[in-house]
Amino acid sequence: MTGMNDVLEYKSFNSTIVPEWKTQFSNIVDIYLPQTTGHRFILASMKKDAAGQAKELLQYMMKNLQLVSDAKFIALFEEDVNIRDWNDVIWAITTRIDPTRDILKVEGSSDKSSLLAFDATNKWPGEVQREWGNPIKKDPKLVVKIDAIWDELDIL
Repeated sequence: MTGMNDVLEYKSFNSTIVPEWKTQFSNIVDIYLPQTTGHRFILASMKKDAAGQAKELLQYMMKNLQLVSDAKFIALFEEDVNIRDWNDVIWAITTRIDPTRDILKVEGSSDKSSLLAFDATNKWPGEVQREWGNPIKKDPKLVVKIDAIWDELDIL
C-alpha cells in the first residue's frame, strides 16, 4: 500500500524530473515508477541508436536520481519492451542482461543508499563479442487461437 508521501514523490518525479531527463536524452521513450515497489524501482525505455548509449543514460540517471529519490533500482530497456507489463520486463531482464557486463552499482554513503542499474537493452557491436539474436515475437493470430482453446488443452 502506498502512502501520501509516495504519491507526492511520484507526481513530483513525473512533473519535474522526467521532462528534464527527456530534454537531456531525447531518445527516452518512457519512464515508469511502479507503485507496487514503493517507487523504489524505476523502469525506463529508450530508442537506442548506437553502442554505449544505454550505459551513458544509466550513468546520468544514477547520478541525478540519488539527488531526488530513494529509488534503489533502475532498469533500462529498448522501446520494444512494454515497461508497464511485468511479463515483458522479466523477459528482457532474463534474456538481455549479462550480470558481469550489464549491471552498474553506486555504493551508498552514510546518508544515501546503494543503487543498482540494469542495462536490459539489445547489444550493439562493441558492447558484446558474440552475435546478438533478434527477439522472438508471438503471432497474434496464434495467441488468439490458443487463448480460445486453452481450457480444452488441459495442460495446467
